[in-house]
Amino acid sequence: MPTAPMLDKGPAEIVWGYGHSGAAYLGHTLGDIKVVMETLSSDINEDQAGTAAVDAVLTGSTFTIEVPLTRLSVTELARVLNTVASGCVIPIENQIGCSLYALSEDLVIKPLCGNEVSTNPCEWVHLYHTYPIAGLDLTYNLDTQRIFPVKFKVFVSQESGYEGLFGTIGMDAAATEFGI
Repeated sequence: MPTAPMLDKGPAEIVWGYGHSGAAYLGHTLGDIKVVMETLSSDINEDQAGTAAVDAVLTGSTFTIEVPLTRLSVTELARVLNTVASGCVIPIENQIGCSLYALSEDLVIKPLCGNEVSTNPCEWVHLYHTYPIAGLDLTYNLDTQRIFPVKFKVFVSQESGYEGLFGTIGMDAAATEFGI
């Protein structure tokens, strides 16, 4: 497959659980899908330089993906809320004490062009260990559409051969739609 530049503008689809039998597009979005990585550093100071740093040490990176989901099916909403629906009933639970890395799954972002999801893996973003931290924004009025703001926490891989990696921009040409 030929390489292509990253698309400059446009919406995207999110596949959560990429590479697993339950992988699926999460649904529609309303607003920006934001992929945010920040590398942090800590300054090294000396009295003789005043408040100016004389050096710095990298202290790590943080990585999140913000996705404003809308028009979710009951199954999709239950999945991002890490719960199980019973018919059309989704329990809203207080969740504490779980290892999110153990529950994390691969996430792939695929741009859309002409209302078609990109089939070119060179344009995809693949993140190895993500977990959705879901929220609700259920405003009821005539003008505001209800959204489910989901922030995916991205973890550094601890898997052999992938240690220290968040994922990749672009994927191998043999990548498939859902990775299965």
